[in-house]
Amino acid sequence: MRFFLLLALLAARFTAGACAAVGSPPSTEVVSIAPARSKVTFSYRPERAEAKVFLAGEFNGWNPTRTPMERMGDGFCRATIELADGRYAYKFVVDGTWMADPANDVREPDGHDGFNSVLVIGGAAALEATFDVSAARVGDGKIEIAACKHEPTQTMWMQQEADGAVLVRFRTLAGDVESVALVLDGGQPQTIPQAMAHTARIGSFDWWQIRIPNGHVGKSYGFIAIDGAERWTDVAEFRVPQPQPEPRFRTPDWARDAVWYQIMLDRFANGDTTNDPPNTRPWTSAWRTTSPWETASGQTFWEWSVFNRHYGGDLEGLRARIPYLKSLGVNAIYLNPVFEAPSHHKYDATNYVHIDDNFGSKGDAEMSAANEDLLDPSTWGFNQSDRLFLEVLRELKSAGFRVIVDGVFNHVGETHVAFSDVRGRGATGSESPYADWFEIESFEPFVYRGWAGFGQLPAFRKSDDGLASATLTKHIMDVTRRWMDPNGDGDPSDGVDGWRLDVPNEVPMGFWRAWRDVVKATNPDAYIVGEIWKRADAWLDGETFDAVMNYPFAQAVVAWVSGDLKPSELDARLATLRLSYPEQASAVLQNLLAGHDTDRLVSMIANPGRGYDQANSERPGSRYVGARPSPDAYRRAQLAVLVQMTYVGAPMVWYGDEIGMFGSDDPFCRKPMIWPDLGAFEDPDERIDEAQLAAYRAMIALRSASPALRRGAFRMLVADDARDVWVFERLLGDERVIVALNASGKTQDFALPDAEWQGFDWTVAYETPQVVATATSATSATTATTTAPTSTTGAEAGGALRARASQSAPLPPLGGRVFRGTRK
Repeated sequence: MRFFLLLALLAARFTAGACAAVGSPPSTEVVSIAPARSKVTFSYRPERAEAKVFLAGEFNGWNPTRTPMERMGDGFCRATIELADGRYAYKFVVDGTWMADPANDVREPDGHDGFNSVLVIGGAAALEATFDVSAARVGDGKIEIAACKHEPTQTMWMQQEADGAVLVRFRTLAGDVESVALVLDGGQPQTIPQAMAHTARIGSFDWWQIRIPNGHVGKSYGFIAIDGAERWTDVAEFRVPQPQPEPRFRTPDWARDAVWYQIMLDRFANGDTTNDPPNTRPWTSAWRTTSPWETASGQTFWEWSVFNRHYGGDLEGLRARIPYLKSLGVNAIYLNPVFEAPSHHKYDATNYVHIDDNFGSKGDAEMSAANEDLLDPSTWGFNQSDRLFLEVLRELKSAGFRVIVDGVFNHVGETHVAFSDVRGRGATGSESPYADWFEIESFEPFVYRGWAGFGQLPAFRKSDDGLASATLTKHIMDVTRRWMDPNGDGDPSDGVDGWRLDVPNEVPMGFWRAWRDVVKATNPDAYIVGEIWKRADAWLDGETFDAVMNYPFAQAVVAWVSGDLKPSELDARLATLRLSYPEQASAVLQNLLAGHDTDRLVSMIANPGRGYDQANSERPGSRYVGARPSPDAYRRAQLAVLVQMTYVGAPMVWYGDEIGMFGSDDPFCRKPMIWPDLGAFEDPDERIDEAQLAAYRAMIALRSASPALRRGAFRMLVADDARDVWVFERLLGDERVIVALNASGKTQDFALPDAEWQGFDWTVAYETPQVVATATSATSATTATTTAPTSTTGAEAGGALRARASQSAPLPPLGGRVFRGTRK
């Protein structure tokens, strides 16, 4: 039972004065300041003496500028922070470039084709990193007690649900015990142990879970682990916590049913050519060619004409395509920034007060700016572009859509009203009422700090707990209220339904806590989602966001369907997220696969082995293949979408992925949407893939028809690495769904124990379309064509019979089958 190892590691943790964490690298110094708490100093010596170095990691929300490292006389840059005992991933950010600690050999993949450094502090934490699962055997009568754990103060171990019930989890060494039971009421003679369900295997540990219904407040509980003849009882006494009068964390109920569709307006649809920006490109023109004006000033395709294009998409175009969105089956819209800005993407705001006039009525911006005081919201009117936005918003809502917009509150563009005022004053810029809004390093000569080193995106100045400027903070709060309740009557039904927040980890959490209060006071049912690329435990505590864009989900799913990840690894990654986040958040996470900052889904699948959003540019010298992908890549993309539409959380589709649009990273992922009524594109490869569109519609309909897929509990049934098969269950009330997926390139046998099917009437709700090889030339070259997605319902003759036959039928290659059961 290896108690000596535990004692030795714990003893090594505490020494007089400075002490190192067990196995800590020479780049860190750990000093104990209290039980289970230390001061940790990180050190790094940059090659360039003038380099700016920051520390980023799980302990500061991966903020690349929040923790600067101070240069010392010995040439090293250092930062000291306080940390509780535990395991922390981190990196250094050197002149904007992320890098692992070169002096630390303990690393883990970062999901971006690189590595995070890992520091473990504390003897108990270090012990957990040393467990050897190879010695564990189920049924051998031995239990690794040191691995057994329950920590009720942490979300991963205990969660209070909305109805007062409590979700309790217990951990054991992977493959070490046969079962775990919860003993409620302190083990009184009449108490019967309640079996806990095995919910996940993550790394070296198995996780067990049970739900304690409301009505047991204050009762004691403990755990029994059983393996063979061995029976170990946890002697610690835990108590069911008092439920909070109001749940600390409540997310919008509607978001559980959302199927999101992300739109960048300039590239979606042009419904009014009178508001087009100067030098608007023809919508159907060949992407890789340049227009005469793009090279007139000496620019080339890559520097920088392809990045500066406009295609004229606007609000009227969006309004005209509402029927298409309805036919696709999505019910929630995320709009990239819509506020006044010079670029196509609008992340370089000129102001937040008005909608961009190239989306509405040209010339609005100048007229509005001339008559308004940025610091006084009582002077802000609604111009024609603003009113058109509200009209389209009203039509979308009437059609059943929820709508959120992008909030970019970390930085603006150089044309922003406030920044222009500061810079325009020259040496007297400090006298501007907006001088404290920005990171100004010098007024004469004028030098400012831009976001992530970009010279055209002035960053807002930060304090330790928010934005440094009180007037800036008030301005953003006023803007937030303006677009959530435009007429200010207290009824938010005429406003946006929430916000997607750009790079929120760049802004200290104190601001977001205050901002959330404003959002929820304006509309308690509003949805807040943050762009956090890594695990986001710190952001999902009920004080900042409702959800995050679930990039770890995308990374894992794309890697699996691309052949870069085993199903057991996929399952473990996703289980870690489910256990780490509150259920309220997990149910409403934006489960994207691709977006405006990545290559297109089908293209990333066609270029495997790179890591998510890594080495995905087509710049000269790149090996990335940007041509239209093969049928194999499209089929793998369908498999990824099938995971997306059946898994926990809210799926999100990047415009055009559903019709098979392809392309590398920005800007190739932002080509204009293909519409059949515009005629053929000049590039014949830019065309709608009808089979892909049909599959998307069928899979979205599958989710929409199933409460269990939108709201049900999750249980893994099979993770077979040898066959590349993953099977899981979604369960809600009397509905049970079994999702069987095969990521291998060949047919795989599929069978579950009879007990898994008993008690339900089954139908096949979805099956991946069959691929038929068709000869295309005398040389026997073939192309893949697909049949329509197949499904059955209980009303179809023979549906139940077919389902029974399918329960043991092989799974199609790169495909899956979804069974829907109703309790008998």
